[in-house]
Amino acid sequence: MILLFTVIWSVAATALPGTYFCTTKGTTLRYERYDCNSGKHWWTQTTRIDDIKYEDDGSRSIKFTANIKSDKVQAPVKGDVSSTAIIRPDGTVEVNITEAVSIAAGQRLSAFNFKATGGMSSMKSTVKPGDKLDEIHGAVNWKGIKYTLDYTDRSVLRRETITVPAGTFDCIVVKEHKVESAPFYKRDRITLSWYALDYGVIKHDSFFPDGRQECSEQLYEIR
Repeated sequence: MILLFTVIWSVAATALPGTYFCTTKGTTLRYERYDCNSGKHWWTQTTRIDDIKYEDDGSRSIKFTANIKSDKVQAPVKGDVSSTAIIRPDGTVEVNITEAVSIAAGQRLSAFNFKATGGMSSMKSTVKPGDKLDEIHGAVNWKGIKYTLDYTDRSVLRRETITVPAGTFDCIVVKEHKVESAPFYKRDRITLSWYALDYGVIKHDSFFPDGRQECSEQLYEIR
């Protein structure tokens, strides 16, 4: 679900430092995810930048709305999920992943009062190949029933220029080990994500632990 909460990027104001997040109000990014074995379309994800607030310390609070729709599989969200990203004065982007997961869970089980803890993700605008990124650990709880989300072994592998349907982008490539756990459920994946300054995630590939590729999601449109 990682893309639901991190993929919302476009061109930022030139007077401000670059950041791995969209900072243009009104921009919508459209992503398409496909199964790498069958070639079948999984879902369409859109993210819209709703509002930008400038804080006294020079940070920017970005209000955004994400949605995932699919005719083939059950999408991880039932409707729009609204979240906030913080862009620090140096361009560092911060997003709380588990808060968005809690909102999505509440859409399907509205009678339950879910509580999110941890899950803060951050990325500096100055990251470079060889850098190690902070781990992310979060949880969503309801009366002792816990869903956990852990991103470990996070590192910047290389710089790479890639072309996707939305265009050609100069990117850094980030590798992560992502594990989701809940009662009777566990999902263990290795992911590669391509990030472009002032756009954010351009492409996201997911692999099984044995190296087989599961799916790929790419940026198809910026409008």
